[in-house]
Amino acid sequence: MAVEDEKENKLIGIFPFFIRNIFEDYRINKYLPIISNNFQIGCSPHHKLYSFGGPCVPSSLTSCEEIYRLMFDFIDSYSKNEKSIMDHLIYPYHNCLDSALIQNGYIKNGIKKTAIVNIDRDLNEICKGFKRQFSRDIKKASKKEIIIYESQNYEEDIDLYYNQFQKLLIDRVIERTGNCYKRVSYALVPYSYFEMLRDVLFPKKMARLFFAEYNGVKIGALINFYYKDTIYLGHTSVLRGEYNGLNAYKLLIWHIIVDGKKNGFKNLDVAGLHPDETHGQYHFKMGFNGQVKEIEVYSKSYRYDEIKHAKSIYNELRGLK
Repeated sequence: MAVEDEKENKLIGIFPFFIRNIFEDYRINKYLPIISNNFQIGCSPHHKLYSFGGPCVPSSLTSCEEIYRLMFDFIDSYSKNEKSIMDHLIYPYHNCLDSALIQNGYIKNGIKKTAIVNIDRDLNEICKGFKRQFSRDIKKASKKEIIIYESQNYEEDIDLYYNQFQKLLIDRVIERTGNCYKRVSYALVPYSYFEMLRDVLFPKKMARLFFAEYNGVKIGALINFYYKDTIYLGHTSVLRGEYNGLNAYKLLIWHIIVDGKKNGFKNLDVAGLHPDETHGQYHFKMGFNGQVKEIEVYSKSYRYDEIKHAKSIYNELRGLK
C-alpha cells in the first residue's frame, strides 16, 4: 500500500502488507481449502523472509503521524471488509514505530532476535572476536585456494542460483525434517522473488550475489542485502559431499565482511537467530561475535473468537499434517 502527494506527484509513504493462509504450512490447506481459506493473517514483512515491517514514511515530513493514520486506517478497513483476515503481525526493526503502532491498536506480544556484528573495526580485531574454531576454519579455507567473487552476470547467475543452490537448500530441509510439510514450506521461495531481486535490487547494488569456487567448480553461493550502513545476511547454500570440509560458508561470510568494510559498511546483521539458544543455527550465527538485538512483535486482532476456533480445528485435524 502506498501514499502519494498529489500536488508534488511523489511517493510519501509505503506499507508492505502480505496475506498468508494460517494453514498454508499444513496439509489441511490441501485437503480442506474451503475451511482453510477462511483463516488468513496479514504480515509485514512477508512471513518467509527475514526483514522488518510496518509503515515507512520519510522522517523529514512534518505530517508523519497523519500519513501513518491514513495507512493504518486503510489496513483496518481492508482487513475488516475481507472478513477472512484474523490478525495482522508486524516486526518493526526500529523502535521509532512503537508509539504509532500502539496508538493504532497494536499490542506487543513477542520478541524476535538477531545479532549485529560491528565491522567498523580492524579486521584482525573482528576475526579475534570469532569463535576460535571459526577463525581456524577461515584460515584453512583461504589456504585451500577457494576463490570468492561477485557475480557479473545476474541474468544467467540468478538462474544458476535458483536451479542449483536454492533447490539444494530445499533438498537439505527435506532431508533434515523428514519431509515435514510445515518446515519444508518455509524454504519454498518462488522464482518470481529472485527475478525481482535481479531486476530491482541488483542494479542498485542493494543486493549482491557471491560465489565460492574450488578447482573450477562453484561450491557455494551467497546473496546479501545492503541498506545504509548495514549488510543483511541473505540466502546461502553450499555443496556438501566431497566439498563438505572446505568451510566455504564461513569463508563467504568472512569475504563479505572484508568487502563490506572496504566499501564503508559498519554492521553485518546475521538475519535472525533461532528462538532456541541450544539450536545449531543460534550457535553458528553467534560464533561471529555479534551483539544480540531484540525485535518486538506487534499484532492487532480482528477476529479473536475465530482465532480460537481456527486453533481448535487445527488440533482436531492434526492427523492431516
